[in-house]
Amino acid sequence: MGIETSGELGGADASFTSAIVAIEELARIDPSVSAFCNIHNTLVNNIFRKYGTKEQQHKWLPQLATEKVGSFCLSESASGSDAFALQTKAVKEGDHWIVNGSKTYALSPNFGFQLIRCPQVDHEQLRGGNFPHFCEHGL
Repeated sequence: MGIETSGELGGADASFTSAIVAIEELARIDPSVSAFCNIHNTLVNNIFRKYGTKEQQHKWLPQLATEKVGSFCLSESASGSDAFALQTKAVKEGDHWIVNGSKTYALSPNFGFQLIRCPQVDHEQLRGGNFPHFCEHGL
């Protein structure tokens, strides 16, 4: 399901418009499959493409395009899906990040092998860093 992912990484190398058409066509038959495809391509794959390092992209995008499904974690009990009101925080300590907080809802959690958590960060610490934070299922 790597509609916009490059062919080099196992995707279809298609445009955003192609992704929209595919998602709309799937919705004619099964809206839940369409939503699943939309979450995977629009949120998960595009976040890896935009914010992932080259190493992360080469490791995960081929799997996300061919055999695995990603999960997106944004919602929290106090903020819902308001990204500006998130309570989960990420603080850079040396060469790693400490992420503290919890999520109340994850999109595609039963299928997702790759979780994308969205914490608040100090933007001064973010320079050159990776946001959102990626973690493997169960971590």
